[in-house]
Amino acid sequence: MTGTPTTEDRTRWSAVAAVSLGVVLVALDMTVVAVALPALGADLGAGPALTQWVLLAYSLPLFALSVPAGRWLDRAGPLPAFVLAVSGFGAASVLVAAAPTMGVLLLGRAVQGVFGSLVNVVAMPIVAASVRPEHRARAMSIVLTLIPLSGVAGPALGGLLADTYGWRSVFLVNVPIVLAAVWAGTRTIPARLPGREGLPRPDLRFARETLVLGLAGTTLFLTLDLLGRSAGGLLPALLGAVTLGALAAYARLPESRPVRALLTRRTLRLPFLALPLVLTGVGALNFLVPYFLAEVRHASPARIGMVLLALSAGMAVCSPIAGVLADRLGSRPVALAGTVVVVAGTVSLLFTDAGTGTLDLAWRLALVGVGNGLFAGPNAATVLACTPPELMGTASGISALLRTLGFALGPALGAMLWTSGVAGFTAGMTAVAAGAVLAATATALSLRQRGRQAVSA
Repeated sequence: MTGTPTTEDRTRWSAVAAVSLGVVLVALDMTVVAVALPALGADLGAGPALTQWVLLAYSLPLFALSVPAGRWLDRAGPLPAFVLAVSGFGAASVLVAAAPTMGVLLLGRAVQGVFGSLVNVVAMPIVAASVRPEHRARAMSIVLTLIPLSGVAGPALGGLLADTYGWRSVFLVNVPIVLAAVWAGTRTIPARLPGREGLPRPDLRFARETLVLGLAGTTLFLTLDLLGRSAGGLLPALLGAVTLGALAAYARLPESRPVRALLTRRTLRLPFLALPLVLTGVGALNFLVPYFLAEVRHASPARIGMVLLALSAGMAVCSPIAGVLADRLGSRPVALAGTVVVVAGTVSLLFTDAGTGTLDLAWRLALVGVGNGLFAGPNAATVLACTPPELMGTASGISALLRTLGFALGPALGAMLWTSGVAGFTAGMTAVAAGAVLAATATALSLRQRGRQAVSA
């Protein structure tokens, strides 16, 4: 296992708070905008076909730039990179809020996505530099808990702001969060580390890497969209082939060597594999549960939202506890416990039928949330502990990419397997349960592998 030294003997929790505020920015803007799209489109004269790009223009850079941004961060100073990322996100938010036309708004959303990718990947290196090793699991648990919580809070907050102050306020709400994050960050995040100082200029290799991954991400999102709408035929197959071709081309680039080195590293490949498997299940649940409740139980949107809150509530309650346990008992055993609980929760959902009440469904979702809470922070702490210091940014970029991939694959998987009623829900949950079992198997093998290393040492 490779340790990552901190810059001080004490843990700087205010640096974790600054990073957490940045994560809230990016996660909130994934969902807060959705409810404002009709008003936004009406004001700027754009139909649904164009307004959907308000979401896509933000999401695509998050996919394309995660890994290149992580590699860039391996050379950048933590504080300059953080200030650039958060301030750039805030400036782009103001641009979007002031946009006179749809074209300007989409440009601003793309710029938001660019800086959002930096915010996403800067978290892990800052935690590594600011938090003692025995506190890292609880620090990452705090940071990662805010992603689903912000996603759940986004639609409610966006609706309230849009109704009260208009759609532009949905973007302006980012400004005070940006100011608070920069204020906290400048007081606690280290300005430089050995081999990492200032803001290196991106070169042609950075642009080439971004272009290839951007092509892979664009065609992947389009393929998932078509498959989610049950659109068969030649087009999804062609787009899927382009995605695979772009990924194969990326694997041949010299820039991919550190990425491939981490993905094939014995202590990291299984934690990396478990991450998208768990999050794909969460994404699928966010599709399957609303359709089940609407079609089978004829539930109102408000009730559906309340039931889905059980998933996030379970994670929010258990994530801090998981961090403390992982720091005391080791991150891998707690992460394994989390995947086992996820399996239990998804298997219990397989027994859902037309007679299952909303409260009965809620406790099963809460169980899945508890498992996710036990898994997320400890799994991230495992990645932190096993990554060489000079590749911390790259590891963070890979983790961010795998999270994005999981959240994108989940709803598409749910849509592909959904037919109608209980049968559609059971089919979807069977796939989710299978993914959870694979994640638990990967995490168990990782723990066993670590045990063998300890014995041989």
